[in-house]
Amino acid sequence: MAGEGEILRKAREEKGLSYSEIEEVTKIRSWYLEALEKENYDVLPGRAYTKGFLRTYSKFLGLNPEEIIALYNSSLEPESTELKPPLTPIQSTPVWFRPTVLVVMAVIAIVIVGGLVYFTKQNSGDRNSGYDLPLLPSAPEIEQSEQSQKQEQNVIPEQNETQIYEGLVAELTFHENCWMRVKVDGVLVQDGTLKAGTVKVFEGNEHIEFVSIGNAGGFVIKLNGKTLPPLGKSGEVVNNYVITKETLDNLDNS
Repeated sequence: MAGEGEILRKAREEKGLSYSEIEEVTKIRSWYLEALEKENYDVLPGRAYTKGFLRTYSKFLGLNPEEIIALYNSSLEPESTELKPPLTPIQSTPVWFRPTVLVVMAVIAIVIVGGLVYFTKQNSGDRNSGYDLPLLPSAPEIEQSEQSQKQEQNVIPEQNETQIYEGLVAELTFHENCWMRVKVDGVLVQDGTLKAGTVKVFEGNEHIEFVSIGNAGGFVIKLNGKTLPPLGKSGEVVNNYVITKETLDNLDNS
């Protein structure tokens, strides 16, 4: 041992310090401090860490860090500088020049040539036989059109079915701009301007309340498919107009 560990130990004992006290200040673990004093460097992460720990520990003890590092360096074993002979590249024979590859390529070439000769003879024999293959008959176009017409008839839905509504469905078609505030079953669903050409649908279970309408004549209402009378004239303001199931019943009775 070079003696740097013994110097550190004596300096620590002279100051009456424990490993735990030094650890609190230097942040170096106690077992690393003990390893430094015993010069048991194998337990440390590496030479760079070891030098850093030695420098910090020696400064804390009031020692010259460079002297401690110099002692540590003198104890290190020199790295191996054994020279190895240069590698000699192995000369390889091109793949296409190997005998086995040449034989395989020759066999493939013979098979290809033989196949070409065989098919050429077959084709010449077919031409001299005077026999032509008959063309396959095509399906008549009339049957296809009839089948397509049947499919289209199955796809077209019946136009006369009666639409079934659940609850209250109010469809508003606007032919003028109109501002309105609407609640459906107590919940605010509309608060703003709806432009001409817009179609707005409100669906509820109990009631549809038009809290305020800025242009009562600017739209048409269909309740569950049935048109309601106009609520007012163009530009007229209407407040608190409520649609309920009774409104629907009155339409059915009228």
